[in-house]
Amino acid sequence: MSTSASNFAAILCAALGAALLGCATADSEGAAGAGGGAGGVSGGNAENVLVTSGYVASTFGFFYPESLESEFPGFDLDQRVSSAESPGTNECAHDDFAGPIGELGIDYNFLRLIFDDEKREDGEYVFGGFHEGQLVDGVINGAVKNGSMTILLDIQEVDDPQNDDEVTVRVFGSEDSPMKGTDDVVLPYATLGVHPDLRFHTELVTGSIVDGVLTAGPFDLIFPINIQIVEGEFVVHDSWLRIELGDDSFQGLIAGFWDVSNIRDIIGKPTTDNGNAANFTIDQFEAAMALYADGDYDSDAEICTSFTTMFTFSGVQAFIAREGGGGGEGGSGGPGGLGFPVPSDQCDNPADRAIATDEQNDIGELTRSCTFSSCLAEAAPLLTGDLSEAALRAVADCVALCVSDATGLSVSCATCWGLTVACGAGVCYDVCAPPNDGSQECMDCSLECIDLGSCTGL
Repeated sequence: MSTSASNFAAILCAALGAALLGCATADSEGAAGAGGGAGGVSGGNAENVLVTSGYVASTFGFFYPESLESEFPGFDLDQRVSSAESPGTNECAHDDFAGPIGELGIDYNFLRLIFDDEKREDGEYVFGGFHEGQLVDGVINGAVKNGSMTILLDIQEVDDPQNDDEVTVRVFGSEDSPMKGTDDVVLPYATLGVHPDLRFHTELVTGSIVDGVLTAGPFDLIFPINIQIVEGEFVVHDSWLRIELGDDSFQGLIAGFWDVSNIRDIIGKPTTDNGNAANFTIDQFEAAMALYADGDYDSDAEICTSFTTMFTFSGVQAFIAREGGGGGEGGSGGPGGLGFPVPSDQCDNPADRAIATDEQNDIGELTRSCTFSSCLAEAAPLLTGDLSEAALRAVADCVALCVSDATGLSVSCATCWGLTVACGAGVCYDVCAPPNDGSQECMDCSLECIDLGSCTGL
């Protein structure tokens, strides 16, 4: 073992101690002293963060196929195949679209409003403001990047990112702004807080992953939007999403029913107080609504009161704080010394609980084995003094995946053990470096660094 690796082993074992890992130091068969003291800066929401399961939207806009005759992916939102020639009971006359393999019943009638070039050419309906990059579409897409309509996506209980028959999904609004580069592209790994108003939290829904594609719903989306001449709330109910998951990103579709009244609220200012900024008038809007609306049939008025609509959206990995905004520069000496928030109750489900409490599974020993057999490369930046969030999380994620593969624990649950390694190696590095590896200060550091019981919920 190299000198740096040997020091790393000694620091880890000293900081984490027999209480968790049962380590021996690199030079001794005896157990290191139990661990450690008050190091590091604390995150502002140290007990309420969803680790490695969260995303923040980086783009959001209407889905545009090549033409109205195109076959394209989507959703059968109303569970029926509709025909303009023979509408069903309590249904407005319209034709559904077809999917890419010929499946019928794809609902997206808002497309006929924004993609009707014939109507636009003769001036009857001029909805250029909804076209890609124009006012309404541009405002919605820009709002998710500038903090005016931040969208957070949380995916939990993923045992296999390629195929999993039951995962949980929740969507949150947020008052925080995504982190962006100089090119205006949203960057990954920011910590963002969920909106304090619970109306902007969807219910928890169950989904499934097939060949890396997650489908989940239905849920009601409500986001506050306030940008220049467009303000109010964006509401799409009975929504479904279908996204392809990448290593640290996603892309896909979200569709649902968009109420006419909500659209009217959003486009009110652009079409009245600010003239014809949206490239259509309220009169044109009202006529188009009566012609194209296809959802939520009002039997008394004999009209539909919503549109089926569909958006493309993509996102990057983020860390979601359940309460409030991202963690701040807390004082040294307190728990949560990783410098970023730590999750809670990650293993509080029947499957993880059964594995974690099985006496035949020595997860502490396995954590030690994973650290020294599989994750020394990930720990290398820590040995050179890089204690950044990205470096610490790389170690935590490596150990978590190793523990998960070996035990069957979900990755989110195993992350708690990965975080103990990151905390011991990173936050307690200075106070536990030899010859201080047996010091009281080192012991105090590791004891307060991570509350494993709170993280796991066991």
